[in-house]
Amino acid sequence: MKYIVCNSETAVLNRMYDEFEKNLEDGAVISLPEHIINTQFTNRMIDDNKMGKYSYKHVIMLGQREFADIDIEESFGLYRFARLELLKKLDVDMKNVYYSECLDSENSTEDLEKYKEVLEENPIDVAIVFLGADGGILDYRYATEDNKDIHLVEFSDEERDQLRASGMEIKGNKLVSIGYENLMAARHLFVVVLGADKRKYIAELFENEDTENKTILSILNEHKNLIIFTDKEASYKSEEEVNRLIKHRQRQQEAKLRAEKEQEEAAKNEEKAEDR
Repeated sequence: MKYIVCNSETAVLNRMYDEFEKNLEDGAVISLPEHIINTQFTNRMIDDNKMGKYSYKHVIMLGQREFADIDIEESFGLYRFARLELLKKLDVDMKNVYYSECLDSENSTEDLEKYKEVLEENPIDVAIVFLGADGGILDYRYATEDNKDIHLVEFSDEERDQLRASGMEIKGNKLVSIGYENLMAARHLFVVVLGADKRKYIAELFENEDTENKTILSILNEHKNLIIFTDKEASYKSEEEVNRLIKHRQRQQEAKLRAEKEQEEAAKNEEKAEDR
């Protein structure tokens, strides 16, 4: 895990892009949230593509969420939003773009299984997610059996009306979302944390590691190639202090694993001695 603190939101997005571009190559599988579209991050993607620095022709794009009960080609949802505002500007081959589609949320099993297969067949190289104002990631704060894999999320009538007002052509109150285990399966995972209202969740991550109710953030914190990007307002401590704390915890964990291994070996040796 790495922890990177930047002065501002723009600086966070620029720094994250610097890490992101290290993984850009033909055949790379990328999963971006809708929140990142039309930001400095995607502006750089588009600019670098125009200048010929990177081609997205053979890059695979996996959507994280999409509204249920719509035909995603016909109705303006998250897929068509991404296609209009980002994918076409990158000249992505649309055969390499996958978003979940659930035409009937009351009979969703088959559609969810189809997207689950897509995720299994296209292991993600880089996934990016944002921490929400409530400390949640992918619509949830706490990890449950229901949100660990591809699943349906229900939202309120008020949220539905707001989404319709913003141009989303949706019928119901549900969307399909990937789960935290899908993020854990990514080769690289970037978590973006912006604003002072998120600081308490970062502090909680480092101070309450043994809490019984696991947050999705605390589970993602166990990812071996995780980078948390924060602005100064959201940062728990300085970058140097947090990275020292991370190294200290890693040493503690390694010592614990060594001790457990030694205990197992000692127990095995005792059993062998008794057998003699």
